[in-house]
Amino acid sequence: MKKFVKSLAILTALAMPFSVFAAHHGKHETPLANQMIVASVEAAQDKIGQLADAIPADKYGYMPMEGVSNVGEVLMHLAGANYYIGSMLGGEIPEGVNPRALGEGADKAEMIKIYDASAKMAKKAIKGVTEGAMAEEIEFFGMTAPRARLATIVADHQHEHRGQLIAYARANEIVPPWSK
Repeated sequence: MKKFVKSLAILTALAMPFSVFAAHHGKHETPLANQMIVASVEAAQDKIGQLADAIPADKYGYMPMEGVSNVGEVLMHLAGANYYIGSMLGGEIPEGVNPRALGEGADKAEMIKIYDASAKMAKKAIKGVTEGAMAEEIEFFGMTAPRARLATIVADHQHEHRGQLIAYARANEIVPPWSK
């Protein structure tokens, strides 16, 4: 934790002159907090993508027990949430995309593309929220919290389901590619 705090302090110190320069010249600079949330989403997205590629197509229907999502459903759940929360943060869901009906009849390759497109949209939405708007209290999911909390839910959600996919992979004797 100490190392993380120290790294955060260094990143903040390095970023400040650039943000002052950008503000002085009227250019939109993505706030540091937004950049860090996006970096967390990207880290999870990378590992989820590696797992999605490593899990064979015939295992996309795997679920460890009745009543839980299978591999493909986990990817589509993540994609739907990315679109939904991304739209709550100001992003636009592409025409013809229904976040509640993603992946119906899709194969492995299509599911991976759907997931990647949703993550791209969510990251763009997070990058576009101003620092002031991140601090605003809003209502979502039955609570009131700063908009920044909603943005961090995107990252938290990716990491949560990355863990689920790791468990599914391991149960099928698939070693996550980054662990080899």
